[in-house]
Amino acid sequence: MVKFLAGVNNGWFAGNYAMDLGRNQFSGSELWHWPHTDPITFDFTKPETNPAPPYLSQQPAIVDQYFQSIQDIDVVRIWLFERIEGIRFDGNRKIIGIDSNLMTNLDAILDSANNRGIKVYFCLLDAWAVKNQPPSGLPPARLANYNSWNATVRSIMKDIVDNPHDFVDNVLEPLVNAIALHPAVYAIDVMNEPEGMVADTPLVTNSSMRNYISQCCTVIRPRLRASVGCMRSSSAKSYSNLPTDFCDFHSYNESGGLGPYRPAAYSNKPCIIGECGYPVNSSNTATRATKEVQTARDFVEEALSEGYSGCLVWNQDFTNDSNKASIIQWLKQFSGQNNQVMPPPPASPFAAFIDWLIILFGR
Repeated sequence: MVKFLAGVNNGWFAGNYAMDLGRNQFSGSELWHWPHTDPITFDFTKPETNPAPPYLSQQPAIVDQYFQSIQDIDVVRIWLFERIEGIRFDGNRKIIGIDSNLMTNLDAILDSANNRGIKVYFCLLDAWAVKNQPPSGLPPARLANYNSWNATVRSIMKDIVDNPHDFVDNVLEPLVNAIALHPAVYAIDVMNEPEGMVADTPLVTNSSMRNYISQCCTVIRPRLRASVGCMRSSSAKSYSNLPTDFCDFHSYNESGGLGPYRPAAYSNKPCIIGECGYPVNSSNTATRATKEVQTARDFVEEALSEGYSGCLVWNQDFTNDSNKASIIQWLKQFSGQNNQVMPPPPASPFAAFIDWLIILFGR
């Protein structure tokens, strides 16, 4: 029997999206240059030559404090190069390597996780980094600067997916070489929710995304396991015939409703719920605060009963620390070998036919 894995997402540390593990040459930090009435002369199309050190390099004790707080859970999902953090570029925006700060902090994360008996599921890139969404506090006079920066990030992300060679050769290959033998590594997710670049902000074709996923998986395997964390189950099914080791999709609602895992729908590969929870964009904070813990529990229990191989709660945006601590404490019951992956329920002929069509046509 295979052990059911329960865990959490800690995409970034202390709210420092794209600035926690490595230096970011395209951080956009100059958008907040003070005073806000000053004109900005910074060229957002060029990489910063001396970006600020990342959060964990300035607060290294945070790493072990975090893993101590989640000790006895099975696995934690952590993002690496979100919004191209930690990737080194030359003056022409060519990818040339990985920031040394990121590698140092990565070592600390893996060693601390291993000391606490926790596996780490790394996610390489975040497709939502390309979305044009000016932050609410941005001075209106700097919108043009934001658009220039966002267009630059979009262009780099698009090039990584359409032409993955530099990323694969100069970032992914060295990363895999560095961590392949570490006992704390669970797997690598090559792209968080590729739908963000294929459909929501359609910068790349599905064919290009499939090629990017395949190229990355070829480098990662067989030394480590590979997956792609999808926004929808239909996407996970359509990508399941690529060279991944398991499937992964995410689900957010107020009451679970995952539906049964059916092996044939995922090319006979295991499937985990890589993110789940109460909708993070819910405007009713009071209602969410009273329901989010129970919703997270429902997702994990349903994933177990419906035949999935694991379930990771998104706890980055819990409304308060008490709720976050409560769900982590509850998840600890799944550690050890007490919970095994359940046999999948049989599929109806019609459902099996629909799943076959999804895989066949890649949708």
